[in-house]
Amino acid sequence: MLPKTHIIFGAIFSLIAYYFLSLDYLQSSLIFVSSFLIDFDHYMWYVNKKKDFSLKNSYYYLKKVRLNKPVMMIFHTIEFLFLVLLLSFLWNGFLFILIGMLFHSVLDIIQMAYEGELEYREFFLTCYLLSEKSNYY
Repeated sequence: MLPKTHIIFGAIFSLIAYYFLSLDYLQSSLIFVSSFLIDFDHYMWYVNKKKDFSLKNSYYYLKKVRLNKPVMMIFHTIEFLFLVLLLSFLWNGFLFILIGMLFHSVLDIIQMAYEGELEYREFFLTCYLLSEKSNYY
């Protein structure tokens, strides 16, 4: 899903949460920002793969690339989401960050299922760490 789509859906979702769940401005803002900044791991993956720091180049590359192996996107893993959940016990703002990240992940899963690409995302960091790295893009 393109960043602008995540931004639009994230804005709608955070506004609904703001008005219907009586969240304050900070809480709904955390949901909004985390609903698309979770994709920073795509940029990190691109930089690691291509050794190029251009955000513009990464955008166009990731927009057109079709993967044939699973990809490890660290911020999209169950373990990372669990870490954010644990951090929410230290500061409740992380709970709203988690909500935004989960919303983003649900949108990704819906799109990947629709396009038949669920097998191209690794959801567990543990599986990645224990597997043969040549099986991954």
